[in-house]
Amino acid sequence: MEDDALSPQQPQPDGPIGSELVREDPSFSDLVQQFVNGLSDRLRIMEDAIRTADFDSLRTAAHQLKGSGGGFGYPILSERAATVERHARAEAIDGCKSAVDELKGLCNRVVVDVP
Repeated sequence: MEDDALSPQQPQPDGPIGSELVREDPSFSDLVQQFVNGLSDRLRIMEDAIRTADFDSLRTAAHQLKGSGGGFGYPILSERAATVERHARAEAIDGCKSAVDELKGLCNRVVVDVP
């Protein structure tokens, strides 16, 4: 029986996070690369929204990442973006900051494919 913690589908605690979509169909790698390249802009929008306490913009940005993250093969990004969205809906600034920091750490580990 294979240990799920060591399965190639599961990101390692500090390792790169590859796209499940690219793993299933490598022909999507260019499209996924565009998504990965845009993550820093998405995070900047979220950080700016936190800085100005613009919970509507933060909620919208998190909701968009929640949908696209899973679509591009990164369900962990969808899960964490959903957490940001919940905190933004509740206007819980400390929760938003913490959740965006965690999301930022994950985004820094995102790669198109894990060798």
